[in-house]
Amino acid sequence: MLAVIKIRPALNQLTRCLVLVALGLTMSAGPVQAAELSVGLGLAASPVAPGQDEWSVLPAPSFQLDINGYRLQTRGPGFAADLVPSNRLSLGPVVRYSGGRSEDDLGEKGKGLPTVPASVETGLSVGSGIPWRVVGVPLPGVALAQLDVFTTLPGGHESPYATASGGWVTSVTDRWSLIGTLGASYYSAEYSDRFFSLDDATAQATGLEAYDADAGWQDLSLTLVSNLRWTPRWSLFTLVSVSRYQGDAARSPIIRQLDARNRYLGVLGVSYQWLGD
Repeated sequence: MLAVIKIRPALNQLTRCLVLVALGLTMSAGPVQAAELSVGLGLAASPVAPGQDEWSVLPAPSFQLDINGYRLQTRGPGFAADLVPSNRLSLGPVVRYSGGRSEDDLGEKGKGLPTVPASVETGLSVGSGIPWRVVGVPLPGVALAQLDVFTTLPGGHESPYATASGGWVTSVTDRWSLIGTLGASYYSAEYSDRFFSLDDATAQATGLEAYDADAGWQDLSLTLVSNLRWTPRWSLFTLVSVSRYQGDAARSPIIRQLDARNRYLGVLGVSYQWLGD
């Protein structure tokens, strides 16, 4: 699975989706292997800053190590562990870096708007992948679900949030798999206030309206993924994703000023399986 070295808003969806992809492909692969190791390198493309037409392309190195069903893997700009040796359930801690919102990210449009410090986010992730036929649905492939809960170490944005995703992985051929996912993010009152609220002093300085954002489900996303194994060990991975703020986040003067309600992401990469069948 791919991992990025610098976080941007759209890349949060990449993190969520790749966990579902890993779970879905593992579930489709069959019995747990004694040891598997995959390494990869890709390119992740997203807008340089919210609302800008210029895009940046970043390297996306990765690895995934499985030993008797236990897993350690890159996950976004960080790492995740799966401590449950099961094809149908994943559960474990996550640690990752969030770049926050810097003056460079704000650009000229966002001059004077509040920044958010870079953070080390820690959390817990739980997911499941179950064949449709097991639950009595006459569809091919595997149904996927994922829930993540995050907060930060002291000195970061220090505001909890949660993400939930559901998806469907199916095999087009014995070498080509397709994955579709729908995701949503729940932002706590602290998170919403930190990222989307605007106090009176800043509003007056920027000419915008003061705003107090509340908690809620405020980010929806759709992601499509293709995984093609063209040799027993080499695979080609592509991803296209769009995310859209909802509710208080979408109404925030910050988001409207930056024209940042919609975020886009594209990923292209290859992976090589060193160990395992």
